[in-house]
Amino acid sequence: MAFQGRSALPRSGLLLLLSVLALVILGSTYLWSSNTAPSELAASVFSKKKAWSKPEKPISSETSEDDATASSSVAEPSSSSTESMASATPEAEKEPATADSEAGTDELGKHFKVRPSGVDTSAKVAGCEYPVLIHVTPDVHCTGTLAMYASIVHNVLKQPEALKDKVCVHVTYIDKDLKTIEEMYKWKARANPYKSIVDCAALDNPEFNKVVPLRFQALAPLKKPEFMNARDAWVAALNKVHSWGFDLYPRILIVDADSIITNDLHKIFLEAPKDDTVTGAADQYSNCHDRSRLNGGMILLKPSRYFHISAAELLHDKDASCLGGSWGQSEQELINCICGYRYDGYRPLRPEFHCSIMPFYNSVWPRNYGCSGANVEPIRSIHFTPTTKPWANKDDYLASRPDTRFWKCARDSGRNKSLSQLKKCKVPTLDETRKLPELPEKH
Repeated sequence: MAFQGRSALPRSGLLLLLSVLALVILGSTYLWSSNTAPSELAASVFSKKKAWSKPEKPISSETSEDDATASSSVAEPSSSSTESMASATPEAEKEPATADSEAGTDELGKHFKVRPSGVDTSAKVAGCEYPVLIHVTPDVHCTGTLAMYASIVHNVLKQPEALKDKVCVHVTYIDKDLKTIEEMYKWKARANPYKSIVDCAALDNPEFNKVVPLRFQALAPLKKPEFMNARDAWVAALNKVHSWGFDLYPRILIVDADSIITNDLHKIFLEAPKDDTVTGAADQYSNCHDRSRLNGGMILLKPSRYFHISAAELLHDKDASCLGGSWGQSEQELINCICGYRYDGYRPLRPEFHCSIMPFYNSVWPRNYGCSGANVEPIRSIHFTPTTKPWANKDDYLASRPDTRFWKCARDSGRNKSLSQLKKCKVPTLDETRKLPELPEKH
């Protein structure tokens, strides 16, 4: 019972008083221990209070949903933009890579120390569903590259419903001043490096480039393994391994400069298994049924940095060379060993990379014209091997055969930068293909 003349303090009031006192003590402790000046702290609290109390702008007839979305995205960045900002900071802060910093050890699987790097997407052609890569060297391969590029433009003009605004070409070349893979991985668009060579200079053709956009991409030189024993041409081809990391597109078609596209470029992409890392043309060297190996002249690839570095590491493993221990067939041997396409059976070095052989009619060698498969389907490409390269033949011989005649017409149209001339070029028909084995062939 309370005493007379005194007001009793309720128990709940006492608890409230103690709680307030505790908060005051804790707040004082924080202020004394904090490095923040009292004036700065007050300003910070005041600004936050203003931000918290600011009402959201309602969507009205005067405010579009796009404006509301943009306003909300400023206040709360999306996860993708947050990731971009997070990844951009380390990229800007880290020291540039050097040849020494990327050099690993001599242990198997440890020859490279390549860091992730950003990608400059300016080289990517918007809307390109069927990107084609051609590797060029500053010699007669400029002529082959010009003819190949013109043949692709011709295919787009011939089948616009399927190919218009969906095809692009990237020409790769070796830049000796490009010292690191990290820098190469940015895949910046470059100017034509071989303007002093007539046929390479002709690739800069606004009329053709409007139909099929063309970009130049620099590859870093790839160090040849000490135990590699191959012809000079095969050694030079080894550099193409770097293009296996060209990851601007989900899939890329890598073709040799001694080839031409005749029909249905899109079907090469559409009919290949989507999950394959590698889909290649058959290396039918012995006979029509020799389909046990891939030919390096046409590879549909799912590019990635992981696949690229994994493949480059294998080059330094002598036991990985499954055709003699010396990489005598360069990147063609490497891709076959990875996929397991050996002469003595199927034993893939890296079974996680799925591979398959393209249908016969995707690529035809002149020596395979007589195969039955080439008689029932229009050929989609011609790889001039192991015959004499078309640029090494005289024009009268080129004009005497339907296959080389088309190659010559594509080359001449490219040299003349004439789209109207290119439209008149004729690809070999099925009937002409059937008769090709009867024609004399230069080797």
